[in-house]
Amino acid sequence: MRYNILTALVVVLSFTGCKKFLDEKPISNLIEQNYYRNTEEVETGVIACYDGLQKVYDIEFKLTEIRADNTSGVSLEGDWGAIKFFRDGPSNFFLLDYWQRAYNTIARCNLVLKYIDNVSDPVKKKYFEGEAKFIRSLMYFNLVRLYGDVPLLTASIKFDDFDKFKRISKTEIYNQIKTDLLTAVDYCPPSWPTAQVARVSKGASQALLAKVYLTLRDYPNVKLQLASLVGSNFKGSTYQLNPSYAAIFSTASEMSKEIVFAVRYKASANGEGNSFSYEYTNNGDARNVKASAPYQALFETGDVRKASTFNAANGLCTKFLDPTAPQRDAGNDFPVIRFADVLLMYAEASNELLTAPNSEVLTPLNEVRLRAVASTYNSVGLSTKEAARAAIIKERKLEFGFENERWYDLVRMDQSSTIAILNAYLAATGNPNISVPAYRLIFPIPQTEIDLSKGNLTQNPDYN
Repeated sequence: MRYNILTALVVVLSFTGCKKFLDEKPISNLIEQNYYRNTEEVETGVIACYDGLQKVYDIEFKLTEIRADNTSGVSLEGDWGAIKFFRDGPSNFFLLDYWQRAYNTIARCNLVLKYIDNVSDPVKKKYFEGEAKFIRSLMYFNLVRLYGDVPLLTASIKFDDFDKFKRISKTEIYNQIKTDLLTAVDYCPPSWPTAQVARVSKGASQALLAKVYLTLRDYPNVKLQLASLVGSNFKGSTYQLNPSYAAIFSTASEMSKEIVFAVRYKASANGEGNSFSYEYTNNGDARNVKASAPYQALFETGDVRKASTFNAANGLCTKFLDPTAPQRDAGNDFPVIRFADVLLMYAEASNELLTAPNSEVLTPLNEVRLRAVASTYNSVGLSTKEAARAAIIKERKLEFGFENERWYDLVRMDQSSTIAILNAYLAATGNPNISVPAYRLIFPIPQTEIDLSKGNLTQNPDYN
């Protein structure tokens, strides 16, 4: 079943005490007015917000990893090829599907916040509000980076509130994201019991807020949010790099100290599994989305991330493999923020605030490379801010292959540089006749949503 921005789905989930937080199952779909009456019922609404994230991150690669320059797909057709080769239009189903899933998750968050005062436990009330605002801000952060100006809904709405569906400027949306995340930083706990380890923590809120600040080039606030996470020696305490890069993505070692926030999945658990693990295989719908030749060549000899990211023989993704799981029902979690990301964000922000890189740039950058068994940098090799900037962006590309990060990194870079990178990549992968115009750095608004809004929702420029 699909949902649009005009539809708020209320999913009520029960608690079963299973090992994974998202093992809880729906007990029914109840009318809003008859539910959310007390602490326990509002908490089931919070669980529904996490369930919404499962649906969003199951398909996000279709808009991010496919589009980015670390994958190739010469035989892609239809909506897949349209996104890959920058010819997508307002009728592309993938764009509609992501939009609807994201706004459905936002609607769930808004329902929790609507009834938050029915929570009698003051501690849980703060936790629930922080969690809902973190998840809502994460959805808006992704939407604004993918589509540009989008509707900003911070309260539950009626199906015919068409005036609420007008696009709001990115500045206003980012202000709301920052406000929500500052609340999450204050309200979410430092940690959760093992059975609920997937829930939003203070550290996750700080890391996501830092990424927002990084996107907005507010570098002092990036460092402010990350300082307590990286610690005095860039090894962290609450969060640390996993000694094994491959283990980060294995179902046998999930939620290690490397994971700051992840969307959790479980195989063969009545709909709690993911499909993206299968889609990347030779039999999946995304089987033609492979590590591009230029991306494969970027890894130096000995870098352990290479084998853990793609198969050298065919370029297929080797992260998120769950060979014993049923098709499109795998148990691999999806890491949204890892400690490696925290280190690289800190290095990048530090570099941008300096005239030349120092230990605050080189040490966290080298921590990531040491774990990868890659050569390290020194002040001679990276003697300028520009050289360090390029090295950090390259490191992010190496570190986060097939994790949906590269496209977001491209769109926050200088626009002319991004277009030059994309055009060079297209030429190198057999598509020299494709030239990326600036307007295609954001996607078109889905036409279905424009039609449903009675014309209140307008299209991005040049897609009309």
